Amino acid sequence: MEFFIGIIIVGSLIAIVFFPLVYFTRRSSDIRLLGDQMEFHFPMKKKEINLNQDLKSWNVQEANFLWIGKVFSINLELESGKWHHVNTRYNKETFEKIYTYLDSTYPERRKESKT
Repeated sequence: MEFFIGIIIVGSLIAIVFFPLVYFTRRSSDIRLLGDQMEFHFPMKKKEINLNQDLKSWNVQEANFLWIGKVFSINLELESGKWHHVNTRYNKETFEKIYTYLDSTYPERRKESKT
């Protein structure tokens, strides 16, 4: 009986430690648009993108989820071949700013979404 209580206590401690780690590293916690620069602040690092030089194309994607409803995502394809995403699930205010900026500044780089 004491063995099972020990396992439950150790399992709870592991869950308490790893839950915040998994939650905060699965997405960027802060995205900033500073003129033509975008900064992605992750819990352990920071990534800067110069949109004029690094942005190859961008598009808007719509996804319907059963529990959370409709989510929109801006997908940024960089010249290096990497992709960055900004969605409305976690970054509603930032999403609107980035969409407005990209739509007014780089409409020629927008790819139409395939539906």
